[in-house]
Amino acid sequence: MKVIVDTMNALHMTGILPPEMAGMDVPGLVQHLSQGRWAHSQVVLVCDGCIPSGQRAIKHGGISTVYAGVGREADDLIEELIERSHAPTGLLVISSDRRIIKSARRRRCHSMSSAAFLRSLIHDHERTTSRGKPRQDRGRPQGKVSQKSVDEWRTRFGLDDEDLAEFKALADDAMPPPPPTSAPEPEAQSAEPEQTNQPFSEALIAEAMRLLDEHEP
Repeated sequence: MKVIVDTMNALHMTGILPPEMAGMDVPGLVQHLSQGRWAHSQVVLVCDGCIPSGQRAIKHGGISTVYAGVGREADDLIEELIERSHAPTGLLVISSDRRIIKSARRRRCHSMSSAAFLRSLIHDHERTTSRGKPRQDRGRPQGKVSQKSVDEWRTRFGLDDEDLAEFKALADDAMPPPPPTSAPEPEAQSAEPEQTNQPFSEALIAEAMRLLDEHEP
């Protein structure tokens, strides 16, 4: 499966990762992905802005990073990639941004929340570091997932029955909360970096699409 990750949306989630994984940066995320089930997919981590000074775009097996550019957010680039995909039903979009989830579902992409994504990393980390030890029970959200998704996860991510029990519960995380019944109060305006509405360069779009279309390892 081709996977698009709203990177900063995931990395800025709090209260999910254990202490040994907290504070993860983009290279750290790539490392964890390469050591678990996500290493078997074609994963593009879409990041806000430009590559930090002293770093460069990462390519590790099927895992790659793409930066939206000066004054640009990952959300805009992800929406562009979703719209331009020639096979959107083969995309898994990972984000907890309701705007991104709406775009993904409009084109019939699969979606997973950032919280569920991080829990999958925790699960893989625990399996790697604690093989043979019984797993501790954790509170799990309740929900249903289609048999088609179960079968696809089993095939794509190499899940066993124990994994599937956890992923069936986590699937409910991908559902955005219902809209409020009353009009929300206006949010306070905060200072943000200047944004640009200029179209993304065709070279950037082509590179991101190329990374998604590469053969899975």
